[in-house]
Amino acid sequence: MAMNKTFILGMSTLLIFGVGGYCIVEVIQKRSFAEVWLQGMGVPTQLGIGIGYGLLISLLALWIISRDFFKTEKMFYRQLISQLDLNIGGVLFLSLCAGIAEEIFFRAGLQPLLGLWLTSVLFVFIHGYLNPYNWRLSIYGAAMVFFIAGMGYLFQEVGLISAIAAHTVLDIVLFASLSGRNE
Repeated sequence: MAMNKTFILGMSTLLIFGVGGYCIVEVIQKRSFAEVWLQGMGVPTQLGIGIGYGLLISLLALWIISRDFFKTEKMFYRQLISQLDLNIGGVLFLSLCAGIAEEIFFRAGLQPLLGLWLTSVLFVFIHGYLNPYNWRLSIYGAAMVFFIAGMGYLFQEVGLISAIAAHTVLDIVLFASLSGRNE
């Protein structure tokens, strides 16, 4: 049952955000998606830089959300993620689906149209970390805006694959940490 939910969630993310981003690039930007995918540094360099950045920001994000100040917010996200009953395969699958699809949508699709900072704020807002009814969570969200903007810089300066790698690593670490299985 849990794997079905995980599979549906991952595939939905790929279809909605991945295909949506592809269409924005091809139809609205009138650019070749292949051109966007292939631009930047070599793939090994992009992967190395993206994985390194993803590890850095995931450790910072965990450090921030683990402060006593955010105890209630951390518990909320832990309960939300634990409902998925993720095993390591589910964590990897969802993280990879989100990393690929959301970076295609936000970085390749929206960032050239809206700019780096507006895209980063929109990304964090859609993920629920900027909440006018929860100022504590919004403080965490403000930090996340800067971390996500870093992915925007990776996209611009290194390439799309580096942003995908960073996002995937961030999600792996956060999902694994907040799933409750590591206690």
